[in-house]
Amino acid sequence: MIDTAHGISDLPPRAVRGTVILISGARQIGKTTVLCHVRETALQTGYSVGGFLSVARFAADETGAEAKTGIDLMDAATGARLPLATIGGDGPVQTGHYTFNPAALEAGLVYAQAGQGADVFFVDELGPLELKRGAGWVAVLGMIRARQFGVALMTMRPELLDLARERMHLPPAAPLITITAANREQIAHQLAAWVKGAIAK
Repeated sequence: MIDTAHGISDLPPRAVRGTVILISGARQIGKTTVLCHVRETALQTGYSVGGFLSVARFAADETGAEAKTGIDLMDAATGARLPLATIGGDGPVQTGHYTFNPAALEAGLVYAQAGQGADVFFVDELGPLELKRGAGWVAVLGMIRARQFGVALMTMRPELLDLARERMHLPPAAPLITITAANREQIAHQLAAWVKGAIAK
């Protein structure tokens, strides 16, 4: 059973190097937005950051409204982006209604390998492609198990949490923060403040 009641108050006052924090919540609830805020705070504080974030890409539809058209991959260390996935389409790597750019999947592994020893290591996100099919960024699981980072912040869907814990050798009580529409702004500020104060430079 997954306890989704965990929040910021469950985090230790000081982070032991190699701490893994799981960030979960429904699709498009704002998990990446929370992590982008934490990333900015970590950089401003002088921490090293590494890994990758999957940022939604929007474009105007025929009515002029903004609609999600895909996902961009952000290098957490530099902020550089490249197209990761497109809604629809046809290609060798697909999951759900997304078609993935193989070059971006390779780039994500490069970002992770380069950043796995950072003070704050972002993994946004691991999904069915990795945890069920053993493809995509599955090699990142080994980087998490190596625990070379200060703190790892990882996003994933609620239904994948048990499998992720097993694959990463995490105990059931590993910190879990569940993002909702009601708490995401508060969590973004609280998690950023925790990272700022909990990691030893």
